[in-house]
Amino acid sequence: MRGGTLFGLGLVLMAASGPARPARADVSMDPHALQHYSFCVGEAQDNRAVVLMDRYRIYRCHGDIAISYFNYLGRRGVRDERVEEYNGVFLYRRIAGGIGRCWNRIADEAFRPVSEYGCDINEDL
Repeated sequence: MRGGTLFGLGLVLMAASGPARPARADVSMDPHALQHYSFCVGEAQDNRAVVLMDRYRIYRCHGDIAISYFNYLGRRGVRDERVEEYNGVFLYRRIAGGIGRCWNRIADEAFRPVSEYGCDINEDL
């Protein structure tokens, strides 16, 4: 596995919609989901893209790993949630169990077309 330690092995995901919240241990383990999860966590650790919150930790990955995860969620039937935020327009796909989400930023804050991908995975402390 990439990045050494895999946090929350039992947390992993079969794609489904739900609110973003810290990870739970009762989520089903799909081998493909586990791979995407571990690659994202590993990249976040490698790039020091880990944010410590009061009660959970956020792992953020970008680039090819996030694109692959986003597309995996789409193949699993996770619906896009289109959201306009202060920094642009996003398509969000939630990771099963509410442990996070992946996104495609499709427009910047001036509504100019862009294409940027990322994923956030939340881990209970």
